[in-house]
Amino acid sequence: MKHLVFALVALTSCASWKQKDFVKELNKPSEEVNASSVASSPTDVKLLEKFEVQTVEEKKEEKVEIKKSEEKKNSEAKKIAIKKDKKKTVAEAIVEKIKPLPSDYPQELIEINKRAKKVWDVYVPNHHIGQTVYLDIHYLGMTVGKIVLVNKGKKNVNNNEAWHFHARFKSAPFYSKIYELDDTVDTYVTTEKFLSTRYSLVQRESKQDIDDLQLHDRDQHKTFWFYRQKRSGEKEKNKKVEKPMPYFSTDPFSVVFFYQGLPLKNGDVYEIPLVNKGKILILKSLVEGRETIETEKGKRKAIRVHATTKYTGETLKSGDLYFWFTDDEQRTFLKAQAKIKIGSVTADIVNK
Repeated sequence: MKHLVFALVALTSCASWKQKDFVKELNKPSEEVNASSVASSPTDVKLLEKFEVQTVEEKKEEKVEIKKSEEKKNSEAKKIAIKKDKKKTVAEAIVEKIKPLPSDYPQELIEINKRAKKVWDVYVPNHHIGQTVYLDIHYLGMTVGKIVLVNKGKKNVNNNEAWHFHARFKSAPFYSKIYELDDTVDTYVTTEKFLSTRYSLVQRESKQDIDDLQLHDRDQHKTFWFYRQKRSGEKEKNKKVEKPMPYFSTDPFSVVFFYQGLPLKNGDVYEIPLVNKGKILILKSLVEGRETIETEKGKRKAIRVHATTKYTGETLKSGDLYFWFTDDEQRTFLKAQAKIKIGSVTADIVNK
Protein backbone atom coordinates (compact mmCIF):
# COMPACT_ATOMS: atom_id res chain seq x y z
CA MET A 1 0.00 0.00 0.00
CA LYS A 2 2.97 2.29 0.60
CA HIS A 3 3.57 2.87 -3.11
CA LEU A 4 -0.06 3.92 -3.57
CA VAL A 5 0.26 6.51 -0.81
CA PHE A 6 3.60 7.93 -1.92
CA ALA A 7 2.27 8.58 -5.40
CA LEU A 8 0.27 11.44 -3.94
CA VAL A 9 3.10 13.37 -2.35
CA ALA A 10 3.55 15.63 -5.41
CA LEU A 11 0.00 16.95 -5.11
CA THR A 12 -0.03 20.28 -3.30
CA SER A 13 -3.54 21.80 -3.47
CA CYS A 14 -6.47 21.14 -1.15
CA ALA A 15 -9.85 19.96 -2.37
CA SER A 16 -13.08 18.40 -1.17
CA TRP A 17 -15.62 16.18 -2.81
CA LYS A 18 -19.00 14.63 -2.18
CA GLN A 19 -18.20 11.43 -0.32
CA LYS A 20 -21.07 9.44 -1.84
CA ASP A 21 -20.04 10.32 -5.40
CA PHE A 22 -16.44 9.49 -4.69
CA VAL A 23 -17.32 6.13 -3.15
CA LYS A 24 -19.30 5.31 -6.30
CA GLU A 25 -16.14 5.93 -8.34
CA LEU A 26 -14.11 3.65 -6.08
CA ASN A 27 -16.65 0.87 -6.37
CA LYS A 28 -16.95 0.94 -10.15
CA PRO A 29 -15.66 -2.21 -11.91
CA SER A 30 -11.86 -2.20 -12.11
CA GLU A 31 -9.42 -4.21 -14.18
CA GLU A 32 -6.61 -6.62 -13.45
CA VAL A 33 -3.51 -7.02 -15.57
CA ASN A 34 -4.35 -8.35 -19.02
CA ALA A 35 -2.20 -11.48 -19.27
CA SER A 36 -1.94 -11.23 -23.06
CA SER A 37 -0.35 -7.79 -22.73
CA VAL A 38 2.64 -9.13 -20.74
CA ALA A 39 3.13 -12.60 -22.24
CA SER A 40 5.98 -12.71 -24.75
CA SER A 41 6.57 -16.44 -25.29
CA PRO A 42 4.79 -19.83 -25.17
CA THR A 43 6.49 -20.44 -21.81
CA ASP A 44 5.00 -17.22 -20.46
CA VAL A 45 1.56 -18.20 -21.68
CA LYS A 46 1.83 -21.59 -19.97
CA LEU A 47 2.89 -19.97 -16.69
CA LEU A 48 0.05 -17.44 -16.85
CA GLU A 49 -2.45 -20.23 -17.48
CA LYS A 50 -1.13 -22.04 -14.41
CA PHE A 51 -1.89 -18.97 -12.28
CA GLU A 52 -5.21 -18.12 -13.86
CA VAL A 53 -7.81 -17.04 -11.32
CA GLN A 54 -10.83 -19.33 -11.06
CA THR A 55 -13.98 -19.10 -9.01
CA VAL A 56 -14.60 -21.73 -6.37
CA GLU A 57 -17.59 -22.93 -8.43
CA GLU A 58 -15.41 -23.45 -11.51
CA LYS A 59 -12.98 -25.54 -9.50
CA LYS A 60 -15.80 -27.66 -8.11
CA GLU A 61 -17.07 -28.34 -11.62
CA GLU A 62 -13.65 -29.59 -12.65
CA LYS A 63 -13.56 -32.02 -9.74
CA VAL A 64 -16.92 -33.49 -10.71
CA GLU A 65 -15.39 -34.56 -14.03
CA ILE A 66 -12.85 -36.85 -12.32
CA LYS A 67 -13.56 -40.53 -12.88
CA LYS A 68 -15.30 -42.33 -10.02
CA SER A 69 -12.43 -44.77 -9.60
CA GLU A 70 -9.98 -41.90 -9.26
CA GLU A 71 -12.28 -40.13 -6.79
CA LYS A 72 -12.37 -43.20 -4.60
CA LYS A 73 -8.59 -43.58 -4.73
CA ASN A 74 -8.03 -39.92 -3.86
CA SER A 75 -10.57 -40.13 -1.04
CA GLU A 76 -8.78 -43.08 0.57
CA ALA A 77 -5.44 -41.30 0.23
CA LYS A 78 -6.86 -38.21 1.90
CA LYS A 79 -8.23 -40.22 4.83
CA ILE A 80 -4.80 -41.74 5.44
CA ALA A 81 -3.15 -38.32 5.17
CA ILE A 82 -5.63 -36.77 7.62
CA LYS A 83 -4.94 -39.48 10.20
CA LYS A 84 -1.22 -38.87 9.90
CA ASP A 85 -1.55 -35.07 9.97
CA LYS A 86 -3.52 -35.17 13.23
CA LYS A 87 -0.25 -35.99 14.92
CA LYS A 88 1.45 -32.95 13.38
CA THR A 89 1.02 -29.21 13.61
CA VAL A 90 -0.32 -27.28 10.62
CA ALA A 91 3.11 -25.70 10.14
CA GLU A 92 4.79 -29.10 10.04
CA ALA A 93 2.28 -30.30 7.45
CA ILE A 94 3.04 -27.25 5.31
CA VAL A 95 6.80 -27.84 5.50
CA GLU A 96 6.31 -31.39 4.20
CA LYS A 97 4.71 -29.96 1.06
CA ILE A 98 7.72 -27.81 0.23
CA LYS A 99 9.44 -29.03 -2.90
CA PRO A 100 13.20 -29.79 -2.67
CA LEU A 101 15.37 -26.70 -3.10
CA PRO A 102 17.32 -26.37 -6.36
CA SER A 103 21.08 -26.78 -6.07
CA ASP A 104 21.72 -23.08 -6.81
CA TYR A 105 19.19 -21.77 -4.27
CA PRO A 106 20.80 -18.84 -2.36
CA GLN A 107 21.95 -19.55 1.21
CA GLU A 108 20.71 -16.08 2.19
CA LEU A 109 17.13 -17.06 1.33
CA ILE A 110 17.45 -20.28 3.35
CA GLU A 111 18.27 -18.17 6.42
CA ILE A 112 15.42 -15.75 5.67
CA ASN A 113 13.05 -18.68 5.36
CA LYS A 114 14.08 -20.12 8.74
CA ARG A 115 13.29 -16.82 10.47
CA ALA A 116 10.06 -16.33 8.54
CA LYS A 117 8.78 -19.79 9.44
CA LYS A 118 8.66 -18.69 13.09
CA VAL A 119 6.18 -15.98 12.10
CA TRP A 120 4.02 -18.27 9.98
CA ASP A 121 3.98 -20.81 12.84
CA VAL A 122 1.96 -18.39 15.00
CA TYR A 123 -0.37 -17.20 12.22
CA VAL A 124 -4.04 -18.21 12.54
CA PRO A 125 -6.50 -17.37 9.72
CA ASN A 126 -8.66 -14.42 10.77
CA HIS A 127 -10.29 -12.96 7.67
CA HIS A 128 -13.83 -11.91 6.95
CA ILE A 129 -15.44 -12.14 3.53
CA GLY A 130 -16.87 -8.81 2.44
CA GLN A 131 -14.99 -6.77 5.04
CA THR A 132 -14.58 -3.31 3.53
CA VAL A 133 -12.57 -0.35 4.81
CA TYR A 134 -12.45 3.18 3.35
CA LEU A 135 -9.49 5.42 4.14
CA ASP A 136 -8.74 9.07 3.38
CA ILE A 137 -5.16 9.91 2.38
CA HIS A 138 -3.66 13.02 4.00
CA TYR A 139 -0.47 14.93 3.26
CA LEU A 140 0.59 18.25 4.81
CA GLY A 141 -2.85 18.65 6.32
CA MET A 142 -4.65 18.07 3.01
CA THR A 143 -6.93 15.23 1.93
CA VAL A 144 -5.57 14.16 -1.43
CA GLY A 145 -7.26 10.85 -2.17
CA LYS A 146 -9.14 7.81 -0.95
CA ILE A 147 -8.50 4.06 -0.79
CA VAL A 148 -10.94 1.20 -0.37
CA LEU A 149 -9.75 -2.20 0.92
CA VAL A 150 -11.99 -5.23 0.37
CA ASN A 151 -11.88 -8.92 1.17
CA LYS A 152 -13.58 -10.33 -1.95
CA GLY A 153 -13.73 -13.89 -0.66
CA LYS A 154 -12.18 -17.09 -1.95
CA LYS A 155 -10.89 -18.01 -5.40
CA ASN A 156 -8.70 -20.79 -6.80
CA VAL A 157 -5.19 -20.08 -8.12
CA ASN A 158 -2.67 -22.75 -9.11
CA ASN A 159 -4.82 -25.50 -7.59
CA ASN A 160 -4.90 -23.70 -4.24
CA GLU A 161 -7.82 -22.04 -2.51
CA ALA A 162 -6.88 -18.39 -2.06
CA TRP A 163 -8.17 -15.23 -0.42
CA HIS A 164 -8.79 -12.40 -2.89
CA PHE A 165 -7.82 -9.03 -1.41
CA HIS A 166 -8.59 -5.91 -3.43
CA ALA A 167 -7.64 -2.23 -3.15
CA ARG A 168 -8.69 0.72 -5.30
CA PHE A 169 -7.08 4.14 -5.00
CA LYS A 170 -8.27 7.35 -6.62
CA SER A 171 -6.96 10.87 -6.29
CA ALA A 172 -9.51 13.55 -5.39
CA PRO A 173 -11.59 14.68 -8.42
CA PHE A 174 -10.14 18.19 -8.21
CA TYR A 175 -6.68 16.81 -8.95
CA SER A 176 -7.72 15.27 -12.23
CA LYS A 177 -7.00 18.64 -13.80
CA ILE A 178 -3.44 18.41 -12.44
CA TYR A 179 -2.62 14.72 -12.42
CA GLU A 180 -5.17 11.93 -12.10
CA LEU A 181 -4.38 8.63 -10.43
CA ASP A 182 -6.56 5.53 -10.54
CA ASP A 183 -4.66 2.50 -9.21
CA THR A 184 -5.93 -1.00 -8.49
CA VAL A 185 -4.29 -3.86 -6.60
CA ASP A 186 -5.57 -7.44 -6.54
CA THR A 187 -3.68 -10.07 -4.61
CA TYR A 188 -4.34 -13.75 -3.90
CA VAL A 189 -2.93 -15.63 -0.91
CA THR A 190 -3.52 -19.26 0.07
CA THR A 191 -6.20 -19.73 2.71
CA GLU A 192 -4.26 -22.59 4.28
CA LYS A 193 -1.17 -20.67 5.36
CA PHE A 194 -1.29 -17.18 3.82
CA LEU A 195 1.31 -17.61 1.07
CA SER A 196 1.12 -14.97 -1.65
CA THR A 197 0.40 -16.50 -5.05
CA ARG A 198 -0.57 -13.77 -7.52
CA TYR A 199 -0.20 -9.97 -7.31
CA SER A 200 -1.64 -7.57 -9.87
CA LEU A 201 -1.14 -3.77 -9.94
CA VAL A 202 -2.87 -1.65 -12.58
CA GLN A 203 -2.04 2.05 -12.72
CA ARG A 204 -4.09 4.29 -14.98
CA GLU A 205 -2.74 7.81 -14.66
CA SER A 206 -2.76 11.02 -16.65
CA LYS A 207 0.60 10.45 -18.31
CA GLN A 208 1.17 6.70 -18.07
CA ASP A 209 -0.38 3.25 -17.96
CA ILE A 210 1.32 0.48 -16.00
CA ASP A 211 0.55 -3.24 -15.81
CA ASP A 212 2.50 -5.03 -13.05
CA LEU A 213 1.93 -8.77 -12.61
CA GLN A 214 3.83 -10.96 -10.14
CA LEU A 215 3.43 -14.72 -9.88
CA HIS A 216 4.93 -16.66 -6.98
CA ASP A 217 5.56 -20.30 -7.88
CA ARG A 218 6.54 -22.21 -4.75
CA ASP A 219 6.92 -25.45 -6.68
CA GLN A 220 9.93 -23.83 -8.35
CA HIS A 221 10.83 -21.55 -5.40
CA LYS A 222 10.70 -18.66 -7.87
CA THR A 223 8.92 -15.37 -8.44
CA PHE A 224 8.09 -14.10 -11.93
CA TRP A 225 7.59 -10.39 -12.58
CA PHE A 226 5.94 -9.09 -15.75
CA TYR A 227 5.90 -5.34 -16.30
CA ARG A 228 4.51 -3.07 -19.02
CA GLN A 229 4.73 0.72 -18.99
CA LYS A 230 3.36 3.12 -21.58
CA ARG A 231 4.08 6.83 -21.15
CA SER A 232 2.67 9.60 -23.29
CA GLY A 233 4.86 10.14 -26.35
CA GLU A 234 7.29 7.34 -25.44
CA LYS A 235 7.89 3.81 -26.64
CA GLU A 236 6.30 1.08 -24.56
CA LYS A 237 8.65 -0.53 -22.03
CA ASN A 238 8.43 -4.20 -21.10
CA LYS A 239 10.30 -6.16 -18.44
CA LYS A 240 10.39 -9.73 -17.28
CA VAL A 241 12.30 -10.88 -14.20
CA GLU A 242 12.69 -14.39 -12.80
CA LYS A 243 14.27 -14.74 -9.35
CA PRO A 244 14.42 -17.21 -6.42
CA MET A 245 12.18 -16.42 -3.45
CA PRO A 246 11.60 -17.58 0.15
CA TYR A 247 8.83 -20.13 0.61
CA PHE A 248 7.33 -18.27 3.56
CA SER A 249 6.60 -14.82 2.14
CA THR A 250 3.84 -12.52 1.00
CA ASP A 251 3.47 -9.33 -1.08
CA PRO A 252 3.55 -5.60 -0.13
CA PHE A 253 -0.25 -5.27 -0.07
CA SER A 254 -1.56 -8.48 1.50
CA VAL A 255 0.76 -8.05 4.50
CA VAL A 256 -1.87 -5.65 5.90
CA PHE A 257 -4.26 -8.61 6.10
CA PHE A 258 -1.52 -10.94 7.36
CA TYR A 259 -1.28 -8.86 10.54
CA GLN A 260 -4.91 -9.77 11.27
CA GLY A 261 -3.89 -13.39 11.87
CA LEU A 262 -0.87 -12.71 14.11
CA PRO A 263 -1.07 -12.62 17.94
CA LEU A 264 0.07 -8.94 18.05
CA LYS A 265 1.05 -9.12 21.71
CA ASN A 266 2.85 -6.12 23.15
CA GLY A 267 6.57 -6.43 22.41
CA ASP A 268 6.16 -9.07 19.69
CA VAL A 269 8.63 -8.79 16.80
CA TYR A 270 7.91 -10.31 13.38
CA GLU A 271 10.30 -10.47 10.41
CA ILE A 272 8.10 -10.79 7.33
CA PRO A 273 9.64 -11.30 3.87
CA LEU A 274 7.78 -9.40 1.14
CA VAL A 275 8.37 -10.28 -2.52
CA ASN A 276 8.14 -7.34 -4.92
CA LYS A 277 9.50 -6.99 -8.47
CA GLY A 278 11.92 -9.87 -7.98
CA LYS A 279 13.38 -8.36 -4.81
CA ILE A 280 12.99 -9.45 -1.20
CA LEU A 281 11.92 -6.79 1.28
CA ILE A 282 12.22 -7.64 4.97
CA LEU A 283 9.48 -5.97 7.01
CA LYS A 284 10.55 -6.01 10.66
CA SER A 285 7.46 -5.32 12.73
CA LEU A 286 7.40 -4.40 16.42
CA VAL A 287 4.11 -4.35 18.34
CA GLU A 288 4.66 -1.16 20.33
CA GLY A 289 1.51 -1.37 22.44
CA ARG A 290 -2.12 -0.44 22.90
CA GLU A 291 -3.65 3.04 22.76
CA THR A 292 -6.91 4.84 22.06
CA ILE A 293 -7.02 6.85 18.83
CA GLU A 294 -9.50 9.32 17.37
CA THR A 295 -11.13 8.33 14.09
CA GLU A 296 -14.04 9.58 12.01
CA LYS A 297 -15.90 6.61 13.48
CA GLY A 298 -15.16 7.76 17.02
CA LYS A 299 -12.56 6.73 19.58
CA ARG A 300 -11.18 3.24 18.98
CA LYS A 301 -8.94 1.03 21.11
CA ALA A 302 -6.03 0.20 18.83
CA ILE A 303 -2.85 -1.85 18.51
CA ARG A 304 0.11 0.12 17.14
CA VAL A 305 2.67 -1.70 14.99
CA HIS A 306 5.96 -0.06 13.97
CA ALA A 307 7.47 -1.55 10.82
CA THR A 308 10.91 -0.85 9.39
CA THR A 309 11.79 -1.93 5.88
CA LYS A 310 15.01 -3.00 4.20
CA TYR A 311 15.80 -4.64 0.88
CA THR A 312 18.16 -7.59 1.12
CA GLY A 313 21.61 -6.54 0.01
CA GLU A 314 20.63 -2.86 -0.17
CA THR A 315 21.20 -0.88 3.01
CA LEU A 316 20.17 2.51 1.60
CA LYS A 317 16.52 1.73 0.84
CA SER A 318 14.71 1.75 4.14
CA GLY A 319 11.82 3.49 5.83
CA ASP A 320 9.42 3.63 8.77
CA LEU A 321 5.77 2.65 8.69
CA TYR A 322 3.15 2.64 11.43
CA PHE A 323 -0.06 0.60 11.37
CA TRP A 324 -3.03 0.66 13.72
CA PHE A 325 -5.56 -2.19 14.06
CA THR A 326 -8.60 -2.52 16.31
CA ASP A 327 -7.80 -4.22 19.59
CA ASP A 328 -10.46 -6.90 19.18
CA GLU A 329 -11.00 -10.17 17.34
CA GLN A 330 -11.68 -8.42 14.02
CA ARG A 331 -8.28 -6.66 13.87
CA THR A 332 -9.83 -4.06 11.53
CA PHE A 333 -7.30 -1.83 9.77
CA LEU A 334 -7.70 1.69 11.18
CA LYS A 335 -4.74 3.79 10.15
CA ALA A 336 -1.32 3.86 8.50
CA GLN A 337 1.44 6.42 8.56
CA ALA A 338 4.61 6.63 6.46
CA LYS A 339 7.33 9.04 7.49
CA ILE A 340 9.08 10.68 4.55
CA LYS A 341 11.70 13.42 4.05
CA ILE A 342 9.09 16.18 4.30
CA GLY A 343 6.44 15.39 6.88
CA SER A 344 4.40 12.21 6.65
CA VAL A 345 1.62 10.59 4.65
CA THR A 346 -1.29 9.09 6.55
CA ALA A 347 -4.31 6.94 5.72
CA ASP A 348 -7.24 7.15 8.17
CA ILE A 349 -10.39 5.06 8.30
CA VAL A 350 -13.54 7.02 7.43
CA ASN A 351 -17.23 6.47 6.94
CA LYS A 352 -18.44 6.06 3.39
